[in-house]
Amino acid sequence: MPGAPLDPGLQPERTRMAWSRTSLAFVANGALLVRAGHVPGRWWFMLPGFVVMAAGFGVYVVGLLRHRQVDHAVRGGTAAVGDRAIRATLLTVSAACVLAAAVLVGRP
Repeated sequence: MPGAPLDPGLQPERTRMAWSRTSLAFVANGALLVRAGHVPGRWWFMLPGFVVMAAGFGVYVVGLLRHRQVDHAVRGGTAAVGDRAIRATLLTVSAACVLAAAVLVGRP
């Protein structure tokens, strides 16, 4: 809407919520991998699930940092450009997919 005042809280809030949803997805999928990898006598099949869950907590921390960065940029009137966190998350998602495939294929 032209002429509408800019609310500097909306963009950082959307950023925080998106990173929170992503971290929740990691933790939930990690828990499912732990469940899928549960084989009596073979505890190591559950390790990928725990790794994915830990990655979820890492994504949450990165999201908090990104929220601060975007909030500071929006309040300062500058662009919050930076794709390192997004690229790192993409690599983490790819690694989680490989771990999930390894658990599901390697499970007896």
